[in-house]
Amino acid sequence: MNEKYQKIHSYLLNNEGFLPIDTNSYTLLQKYNYGSLLQEKNIATYVTWQNTFFGLYKIINDCLCAVFFHEGRDVYWTIHRPQENESYPLQPIIDTLFEYCKKVSMPFLRIKFIDKYLVDEYETVTGYTIQTAYYNNDREYAYKIMDLADLQGSANYYKRKRIKKILENKDISVETITNSNIKLLPEIEEKWCSQQDCPQCRAFYGCEKDAIEVFLKIFDEKVHHGLYIYDNKNPAGYIISEKINEKINFLYFGKSIIPDGFLFLIYKMYSEHATDSEYMNINEDMGHEGLRKFKKMLSTYELWKKYMITYNKNMFIEGKI
Repeated sequence: MNEKYQKIHSYLLNNEGFLPIDTNSYTLLQKYNYGSLLQEKNIATYVTWQNTFFGLYKIINDCLCAVFFHEGRDVYWTIHRPQENESYPLQPIIDTLFEYCKKVSMPFLRIKFIDKYLVDEYETVTGYTIQTAYYNNDREYAYKIMDLADLQGSANYYKRKRIKKILENKDISVETITNSNIKLLPEIEEKWCSQQDCPQCRAFYGCEKDAIEVFLKIFDEKVHHGLYIYDNKNPAGYIISEKINEKINFLYFGKSIIPDGFLFLIYKMYSEHATDSEYMNINEDMGHEGLRKFKKMLSTYELWKKYMITYNKNMFIEGKI
């Protein structure tokens, strides 16, 4: 976090009643984690990558308002309504957040990770110049779970052929990830990391091994679901996700330490177990060519936009920072 961001972060934390988004706040914030279809607007994502996002939060008018200091990006905010009061008006929240921006010498308020169905509501806020945008490179990949499980059609012929060959030539078994065996996950992740270009991997969200260590602290088999995949009783990969609602399942991590189509098999086998949601969202490709190629090849997909709205009053602001 750069010096300017550190000052804003410290001011909000020490003077305005904001609290850190971390493993200690995870359970409290779960009540706000139900409505969005976007994985990046998700409490487990915020917490797991806490050493990348450096998030703070405050409950304002019964809504969770979070601010993030992601290195290399402008400071941005998200708003989460509680499930029992999902129609709470945005105007007073936007007005309050803009006042915080003024106090820390930020000339605008930027709200990110807005679902498409909420854009019109955010644009009805008055008293500001409003700019709405999204970036094609930020869109998240969403797959119908039954499409992943079936892999039907001519486009999936070679994937089916590879999967059939793996099943014919290897002794494949699966095991549900539980509270008692979750500690095997870092071992598989370590093997996967040893096969990667570490600096290139860290260039996106940061160190995934560190994120896994944080995730272990919040894992709950009643909330998170996953499978270990074994080849001749040896760990060969894993996949882990969370069902948010009947519509969407967020896939957080999925790895294979065996090449040549094995990851396709892992996704297919997991999808056969995760039929209680319509879609699986596996997040964006982060501009990584290898990730983009894999996600496009995985199955038929939809690209879900993450909208960003900036509120401005076109005025010079001299605040406390």
